[in-house]
Amino acid sequence: MCVMYTMSTENISQNAEKYINFSVYNKIPSINLSNMGFSTKLLERDTTPIYSYRAKELIKGKVILVTGAGGSIGSEIVQQLVQLKAKEIYCLDNDEYSLYSLSLQLNGDALLTTENLILADVRDRKSMLRIFTQINPDIVYHAAAHKYLPLLERSPVEAINTNVFGTDNIISACIECEVKYFVNISTDKAARPVSVLGMTKRLAELCIAGYCGGITKVASVRFGNVLGSRGSFLQTLMWQIENEKPIQVTHPEVSRFFMTIPEAASLVIEASSLGLCGETYILDMGTSVKIVDLIDKFVRITGCKHPKIIYTGLREGEKLHEELLDPSEINTPTSHPLITKVDVDQFGIITDYDKMYLRAMVNLETSTEGIRDRLKELLDTIKNRTEVINIKQTVDVDLS
Repeated sequence: MCVMYTMSTENISQNAEKYINFSVYNKIPSINLSNMGFSTKLLERDTTPIYSYRAKELIKGKVILVTGAGGSIGSEIVQQLVQLKAKEIYCLDNDEYSLYSLSLQLNGDALLTTENLILADVRDRKSMLRIFTQINPDIVYHAAAHKYLPLLERSPVEAINTNVFGTDNIISACIECEVKYFVNISTDKAARPVSVLGMTKRLAELCIAGYCGGITKVASVRFGNVLGSRGSFLQTLMWQIENEKPIQVTHPEVSRFFMTIPEAASLVIEASSLGLCGETYILDMGTSVKIVDLIDKFVRITGCKHPKIIYTGLREGEKLHEELLDPSEINTPTSHPLITKVDVDQFGIITDYDKMYLRAMVNLETSTEGIRDRLKELLDTIKNRTEVINIKQTVDVDLS
């Protein structure tokens, strides 16, 4: 059982107690960033969720399904949907403990008897269609994914099966059941991807783009690291400080984009009220923050002793600085000041032939390195194909 309490130790000042709670579960601490004062100080910007009238009206009275509902982003989306008066919210996850924890948050008990808690795997296409047929959702937020970069470098097949085929299963069920809106949660690692995580999430974006123009309005939302999420840097930082361990950082100059969980979830909901024509929405995450600077800020805010830092070197598939856009993408504004977009025709789509190629690769390729190489080749092929199409369209327009 996960027990929340406020911890006071020699390393954490009384000032920190106003902002930080610890979770005792396998000795991994969980930072409570629901206190906006802490996140505002750490990121030096206001992160309070603000909902537009359009977003409120979109959610009110709707039947909504959230995949990966037990995760950090998924569970926060669920809780905000409750505040926005959704009619019914179905929470789908393949992890029992995550659903148990979510039940405690939503219902105040862990009986797990409510039908809105669904134990299922997005990789099971038939199961997804059966579930969609039963609940007939109006809106789907797809947060289910594999996200740990180093693990996926060694397990690319798992990344493909969940991040690409799992996403395709969900969007296919949406189309079949005439769901009105579908939003895919992506990552900044999908921009100029060099990792298995980034490449599979990029392919997921392309998969979504391929379904634009139909009954279901579809889009992806791309953003970076989320403060306080499960397995995040700040969780690791707090555990290492509390246990008097050195802080491991990959590089002195490494930087990342950061948001709080409530901030990211609220903007995902806002994005779902926009056009949804296959585009990828980019959330405004402020400026990229150096990890060592984030550690310094954290120490100043909490008053804890500055830890020793050990530099380990960048890991396979890891960038020194993350990006929100691919060099070939053009970012254009939307009606929301904190959300921009990349239109579908700028980055192409994944075809049925591409999906067949992926399935053959998963079934036939035995080398982990070989699968990573094939993923890169497939993305290069799609990019080159898109550039040829765009050139042809430009020439046809000029000739006319």
